Amino acid sequence: MGTGVSRLDTRTLLCGFLVIAFTIGSTGLAGATIAAHADTQTGLMGSTPQAQFAQNEADSADNDTVRHENPNEYRESGNPAQLETWLMDRMVENIDESAVQLEDGNYDRAGRYVGDEYDAYLDQYLDVAGQTEGEDHAELFEAIREDQSQITDAAQRYQELRDEYERARDAGDEARARELARELDSVATTATETGTQLRDQYDELEESTDANLSESERSIETVTEDIRSSQETIRGEQFVATGLSVDADREEISFLEPLTGTGRLRTAEGEPVGNRPIELEIGNGSVRTETDADGAFEFEYRPVEEPLTTEELEIEYAPANESIYLGSTTSVPVSISQTDPSVTDLETPAAVTYNDTAAVSGTLVVDDVPVDNASLAVTFGGERIETTETTNGSFDVDVTVPAGVPAGEREFGVRLEHEDRALAATPVTNQVTVRETDSELSVTATRTAADGRMVDVNGTLETGGGEGVAGEAVRVDVDGTTVETVSTDENGAFGLTATLPTGSEDVEVVATYDGSESNVASATARTTTGSTAVARLWGRLPMWARIGIGIGVLATLCAVVWWRRFRPAGPADTAARERSTSDDGAAPSVADRSRVEIARSLLEHGRECLADGRPEQAVEMGYAAVRHALSGRETASSALTHWEFYRNWQRGRDAASVDGEDDSALLRTVIERYEQTTFGVADVSREEAEVVLESATRLCEMGSSPSTESTRTGGDA
Repeated sequence: MGTGVSRLDTRTLLCGFLVIAFTIGSTGLAGATIAAHADTQTGLMGSTPQAQFAQNEADSADNDTVRHENPNEYRESGNPAQLETWLMDRMVENIDESAVQLEDGNYDRAGRYVGDEYDAYLDQYLDVAGQTEGEDHAELFEAIREDQSQITDAAQRYQELRDEYERARDAGDEARARELARELDSVATTATETGTQLRDQYDELEESTDANLSESERSIETVTEDIRSSQETIRGEQFVATGLSVDADREEISFLEPLTGTGRLRTAEGEPVGNRPIELEIGNGSVRTETDADGAFEFEYRPVEEPLTTEELEIEYAPANESIYLGSTTSVPVSISQTDPSVTDLETPAAVTYNDTAAVSGTLVVDDVPVDNASLAVTFGGERIETTETTNGSFDVDVTVPAGVPAGEREFGVRLEHEDRALAATPVTNQVTVRETDSELSVTATRTAADGRMVDVNGTLETGGGEGVAGEAVRVDVDGTTVETVSTDENGAFGLTATLPTGSEDVEVVATYDGSESNVASATARTTTGSTAVARLWGRLPMWARIGIGIGVLATLCAVVWWRRFRPAGPADTAARERSTSDDGAAPSVADRSRVEIARSLLEHGRECLADGRPEQAVEMGYAAVRHALSGRETASSALTHWEFYRNWQRGRDAASVDGEDDSALLRTVIERYEQTTFGVADVSREEAEVVLESATRLCEMGSSPSTESTRTGGDA
């Protein structure tokens, strides 16, 4: 009867099968419709994720290609050892790729490989590592992530500063060039030290696992060597090297018996750096002094936060940014005794309530000697809620009263941050009255699934004045059973999705806030959610009735298809066929039109998913649309994984771009977010899903272009 009728017949039959599926399982029609629609063009799109995993396993015997697999399959199979190995392999791959991208100067990509995705793998690894008999490498993987992120940031910062330095030098701005050279020196030191530490961690991981990080180690060594070589050149252009020597008067020191001594500052050639003020960084503090004509000086340093186990204090000459001199270091042996400080004139409020701003002030001294640059913890009810620092012994800080301090008489004060240091912690507090704040708790519950078994629960915890209460736990019960305890966000809001038992009709949802351990009053809110009328009616039907209705619908649809296919063709049908083939002399292929139509349909469904607050499904629809739009006859294969599809596409791509943007970058964005969603290693945000749909739309527009399609086909031939 023609292409249009044939396509309509196929869709009609598919709809019939979907009705049967809905009849028997009541599992929701929307997702099934998209899945069935996609299946009509399996050869163009590739299989669905579930089918893809099955295909991967079938291919593994004949194909050595390493394929990404779903970590949740290992979890569900009850084999934590395999999941642990899979996660370790993924983290090693990310480490490798990050190092290579760093060597190539792709700093953003290098950072992403040890960013959110790596963290998600590490979180899952922490969950399963304790269930296996193997060695736990979580701390080492975490240390590598931190150091690889740090060296990436340092390398990027060094490149930016070096570009700015060269511009200032070439412009003759000596002061700015020297200031930038000083900053470059600091960044270079960070990069090289971190690189050395990172390579040691690579070696440790290789020794304890089967990982091979030789390529990563080579890349990191190349990066640090490039920075070291560049900085040596800049130092020679801008600075004069110095040497520092110090003689201490005593070895046993304390705050009341400070470290005193003399020293001398010279250039590397032995010339005195004389008649100038200098700053010496000693231990955790610093002192200022002045050199004479021979470069000699005297100093005094009172230890404050140095550990009692310190056996040697490093002393460093720290020149100003505009100085022509480089810094230099030396050290002296010491033995530190602890001293008890005291806080005088401590002032705190007499009474507070939740979210009040409370001023805390006072003076930290030792035998009337003010303690400068000491870190103090502000404590309330025994918990640290803020930190501050002394200036000439004085401190003055405003803090916000949290909900977590119970109502009643509580201790409010300060103490030094650390134990076992040159100055003892010595807490000092005042008695403060914490008054209880009235609260209001609200909750709503909305059925979301077609069968009525899913319910979205949302609510807010506020004070009586309408101010959100952040960071507090709210328990949610459904029909008397606790579903989950959630924390309120910065606005006091909370939310979750619960699954109801089969056949649930009217259910009561109760939210409870227990304020017994806070200064916000306890509260309870409840609501009732009923099942939809359709769900209630359908749920009461016996299974035989559901099957019977489904078979009846399918029989009716088959009769319609038979009639449309075998009825005699009328004049209107013949004319329509003639018009469809006479416009351009040749009609476009059915497969081409189907690919474009299905891609557009999938994108539209993806936008609907995003509007409904389902970013994961939106990403899946965007990926499916791209597979349809970009899969030509030669590239079509349901056995291709998402990354194999990407590599196959790259091999056949031309130099074309979309509005100046590399099309492979667009496709990579779609692929990466699809993998993130499908494998469940990290949540996809609404913003990320929007980027995926935008990238997919641009790729689909390009894939529907005749010139582009011909290029793709030619490239794959």
